[in-house]
Amino acid sequence: MFGSLALEIGISLSLLYLLLGLMCSVLNEWMAGILNMRAKNLWDGVRNLLYDSEGTGLAKQLYDHALVKNLGKAGQLPSYVPSRAFALALFDLVAPVHDSTTTRTLQDIRNSVANISNEQVKTTLVVLIDDAEGDLKKARENVERWYDDAMDRVSGWYKKKTQLFILVWALAVTLSVNADTVLIANTLAHDATLRTSLVALAEITAKEPLPQDAKGTTERVQQMSSDIKKLGLPIGWSLEPKDPKSLPSDVGGWALKIIGLSLTAIAVSLGAPFWFDVLNKLINIRSAGKKPERSHQEKDSAST
Repeated sequence: MFGSLALEIGISLSLLYLLLGLMCSVLNEWMAGILNMRAKNLWDGVRNLLYDSEGTGLAKQLYDHALVKNLGKAGQLPSYVPSRAFALALFDLVAPVHDSTTTRTLQDIRNSVANISNEQVKTTLVVLIDDAEGDLKKARENVERWYDDAMDRVSGWYKKKTQLFILVWALAVTLSVNADTVLIANTLAHDATLRTSLVALAEITAKEPLPQDAKGTTERVQQMSSDIKKLGLPIGWSLEPKDPKSLPSDVGGWALKIIGLSLTAIAVSLGAPFWFDVLNKLINIRSAGKKPERSHQEKDSAST
């Protein structure tokens, strides 16, 4: 009984943390768009990859190339550059074709690479080209993989940069909606109807994959917020003195409130994908623990 109760409370809290995590994702994307963070992070990554710390050499030439320049809005850096566009633009920069009727061979590209002044890039490209063993397509794919590997590290940099912002958003969202883990858990422990409703909603939510774009995330937040609000989960602030959602009136109440809000903020800062995975695992555990329903024949035999 206690195990089932704890599991249902865990599922309900995970659903709430998922919702708040999605809210933070929307806010973070909004801020990143205003500050153009993704584009700046990509620019730093390309400069690092091409050993152009000042951004005045090969990296700048690459961004000025028609294959890359048109990927961003007018006057703005692109926030995403496909690996194929990068490889083709780089080959065209190091070994440009001046005659449109001439077919460029891999040997032509290698000869041109050997003459570029950027020693680090030259060494890297020579190795990638030689590994292709005369196959121009394979050489391009080698450069694409080199770029993709670098972009994986760039994504890691971006996540580290945004982690602090996520924590700030988590705290802000938690305070704005008064999502007190202690209060909510206590309410769930004494309200079986609310628990059952939230678990049912969680099971539906877990079947739908997380959206991958800002618009889809915003729509999911609006839908989940509406559904949870209808169920009467104790979130939000109240001006009624006796309402559990109002400001505490004593030291002990403030201590519990601070603990409850802090637990929520820390949990939400782990991110929506984390809580989506946790939610699915808890639901699977609960489903595996259910006793199979007896057939009508078994019920009849048991009654006789």
